[in-house]
This record gives sequence, C-alpha cells and structure tokens, in this order.
Amino acid sequence: MATRETIEAVLAGAVERARACGEGEPATYIPELANAPLDALSAAITLRDGSIVRAGDDEHRFTFQSSAKLVLLAGLLEERGEDEVFRIVGREPSGGGFASLARLETHGPIPANPLINPGAIALASILEGHLEDRLAWIERWAERLYGDALPIQQRVLASERRTGDRNRSIAHFLKASGVIDGDVDEVLEVYFALCSIEGSVVEASRLAAILATGGLAPRSGERVLSQRTASTVVSIMATCGMYDESGAYLCATGLPAKSGVSGVIVAVATGRGGIAVASPRLNKKGGSVRGHLVLREISRELGWHFALPD
Repeated sequence: MATRETIEAVLAGAVERARACGEGEPATYIPELANAPLDALSAAITLRDGSIVRAGDDEHRFTFQSSAKLVLLAGLLEERGEDEVFRIVGREPSGGGFASLARLETHGPIPANPLINPGAIALASILEGHLEDRLAWIERWAERLYGDALPIQQRVLASERRTGDRNRSIAHFLKASGVIDGDVDEVLEVYFALCSIEGSVVEASRLAAILATGGLAPRSGERVLSQRTASTVVSIMATCGMYDESGAYLCATGLPAKSGVSGVIVAVATGRGGIAVASPRLNKKGGSVRGHLVLREISRELGWHFALPD
C-alpha cells in the first residue's frame, strides 16, 4: 500500500507533467463552458481514511456536468431499487456518443445505460413531485454524496437551457416512444440543473471515495450507500462511464470512471480512495485530455490498476 507521501509525490508529478500538454479544446456547444480558462488543471484524491491529497490550481471550480449522473443513479438505486431503475434504462455500453439519437432508433427505445444523456433524462423523469420537489431531491442527494451543499451555477444552467436542442430532441423521442411521461420541459430542467452543480475536485473526489469503500463515508465509516448500490454504480462506470472510449480507458488505467464535458473525470480506486481530475481541454470523445494523462500516471506509478494485487 502506497504511503500518503508517495501518493502526494505521484499526484503532484502527474499534474505537473500533464500541464505541458496543450492538446484539446473546451466544449463550445455549451457556450458558458467555452469560457473556462484553458490552462486550469486540478486533481484530488480522497483516501479511505478521509484524508485528502490535492495538486494543481486551488481555486479551480467547474460544473460537474455528466459526472453528476452518478448522483441520480445512486440515489434512485437506493430509493427505488434495481428493478425499477433498470426497467427504464439498460446496463450495456452504448458504443456511441453521449448524446446519440441514432442508437435510440436502432436499438431503443430504452436507453442503453444511465450514464449517457438519454439514460439520465429518462431517470430524471421518474423523480416524484413538482419541479421544486425534484430539484430538492437532486440537492439532497448531491450534498449527501459530495459532502457539502453545492450551488447550481446559474450561467451554465442558462447556457444549457438555451442550447439544449439535442437533449430536447432526445426527451421528446423518449416521450413519443412511451419511455417517459409528464412534462418534457420540467424533466429537462431537472437534468440541466443536475449538470450545472458546481464544485471543486475535492467534493467530486468524495463521491468517488464513497464508491471506493463500498458505500461507506471515508473517515467516519458511516454507511451512505448500500454495498449493492456502490458495486452496481462502479460496474456501470467501468463499462459505460467514458462513453465510446470506455474500453481503451479502462485497459489503460483500471480505474472505473465517469467523465463530464467541463473536463472533469471522477475515478474509483477500489479499497484505496476516490480520484477527481479536472481540465477543460477535451478530446473528440468528450474526455479531458490532461485528465486522462493524470489518471494513467497515477494508475501506473501507484499500481492502482484493478487487475493488479495490492
């Protein structure tokens, strides 16, 4: 087991070397994300004892985007159970992009998994109550899993609303196919708000650390999620969390992960801790270029690939 000092040194070195990479562009289709400082880079690891190792830019904050789909999935698994959740979404890799309509037409109408946009929109539709109740549900579960009450970034939310026509198309397709019912605009408001939760790599890494310890809060040992929920979420992260680069990414790192187009990646080192890396330069599949580099180096230098013995 690597010591804290070793982990600190490896993380700091990985972040420093990743800074040298100038490849990738921010997500311009959500205009507010295009305003992110291109050189921003931060990383944090919450270890199983609750201690935090971080490197990079201390003031770096960003919206969690699709990494926050883990909040929706975990909360619904806890409250509704697998039968209800996987009645409306599948558990298989989509083999396509995160906002693909084509797969819904060729393989649908049930979305392939809960970590692509159609899957998360479908799950948002089964939250109960008025819009205010659904938003409150998101806020409660986000605070439970991230460890703090986090704001919804209003400029990003406005940008999501204004430019979210593809997600509107997905939601209307799902409604026309009988997958969801209710008001499409309300479902999308919940989805856009989920993606607009703002925080740092420290909060993002706490969620991953809960998953890494089988549902227990680091340090306190309080049960936050059932072991079954944690194992299900981590398994889906491994197979689906990085969209159509999930296989190549998992082979390289052995760290089940979930990306977001703000440039965040949260990753699980089972039994060791939770990792979050954020940098807005993206590859063509929506993954953070520098985030990939940092995670590969961490996995290699610390021996954290899941296929390796501790």
